Amino acid sequence: MRRSKLQDLHVRDIMSADPVTVSPDDDLGDALGKMKKHEVHELPVLRGKVLAGLVTMTGIMRRKSLPHETMVATLVQPTPEVTPDDDLPTVAEKLIQTGFRALPVVERKRLVGIVSRTDLAKAIAGLEEFDGIPVRDIMTPNPQVVPESETVEHAIRSMQGLGERSLPVVDPHGHLVGVVGIKDIQDIFARPKQRSSSGEMAGEKVHLELQVKGVMRYPAVTVGPDASVRKAAELMVKNQISSVIVLDKDTPVGVVTKLDLAELLVGRKEREEVLVQISGLEDEQPDQYEALYDIIRKAMKKISNVTTPRSLIVHVQAYKAEGDRAKYSLHARFQTAHRMYYLNHFDWDLNTAMAGLMDLLEKQVLKAKERRVTDRRRGPSSTGRETS
Repeated sequence: MRRSKLQDLHVRDIMSADPVTVSPDDDLGDALGKMKKHEVHELPVLRGKVLAGLVTMTGIMRRKSLPHETMVATLVQPTPEVTPDDDLPTVAEKLIQTGFRALPVVERKRLVGIVSRTDLAKAIAGLEEFDGIPVRDIMTPNPQVVPESETVEHAIRSMQGLGERSLPVVDPHGHLVGVVGIKDIQDIFARPKQRSSSGEMAGEKVHLELQVKGVMRYPAVTVGPDASVRKAAELMVKNQISSVIVLDKDTPVGVVTKLDLAELLVGRKEREEVLVQISGLEDEQPDQYEALYDIIRKAMKKISNVTTPRSLIVHVQAYKAEGDRAKYSLHARFQTAHRMYYLNHFDWDLNTAMAGLMDLLEKQVLKAKERRVTDRRRGPSSTGRETS
């Protein structure tokens, strides 16, 4: 068997040296200016020569209506460090676990670089072994879209609810006309706010009420379902974008993101336990997480009798539908050694929602296993593609 060249790559081979940094005494305006100028979403914060953490665009957007004079010291997020000798699946795993798009690289307590999802995409784009994997195998199918006539505020809420950084934009017929992402919205909010005068509205409210078609990028970068993962990675790197839309007859049928590429790398790592990541519950109590992980552990034990689980990523969105009562919507991506599963479920009770999601996943895994057995019985002429 040919040795994977991926195994020979380490952080030092792909990281960006001399990263752009800020200090705790800089203000938000300085940080936003550097993010825009250098087209990055994370900046290491250095207190002298010591790494204090990261300031991120996602963290800034969570804190609404922050004045540009806000000190970076109040926005710093603690972050795990990676070393130059870490392998790429290990870095991909840390990026997924933390939700960051980039992580500082530290050697002998010194910041020596930064490694990002983009660096991972560049690595995949340079490896022939990813030519044989079609994007249909790793894309998120049936993507959430946003109509071109909707507001920027609606697009932001959709991206935050789904844990995505960009959305396909469609016309009234469902045909793709563009894409809107955090980067496009960042450009709006990075502009200095204007004073309002009589009969005029200015600032954040006007930005939020803009129609998506006024800020979207077009034409969108697309591939067909049979294009290779390597091709998708090349397009992301070439166009400096975080996702590529999978198109079939002018209709979006999927999206491939840099997060998908990271998850693909995580799937290449042998592990004793499944990588589990739950996002969207920042305000929940620790015991709530433990209850959810207990539900997941029981399901993984059953599923491991059928296939080899590698990672489970669950994003939770809470809707205040009845007074203070929340309705929970769960979106999950489950990767085995050979396949990716996508599923959604919702319920008024979070634990019940997770239990229902795991039940659906078990059924999908069993169904795929039965299909594989049936295809084997049919013999070599079978065209079945699914494998567990």
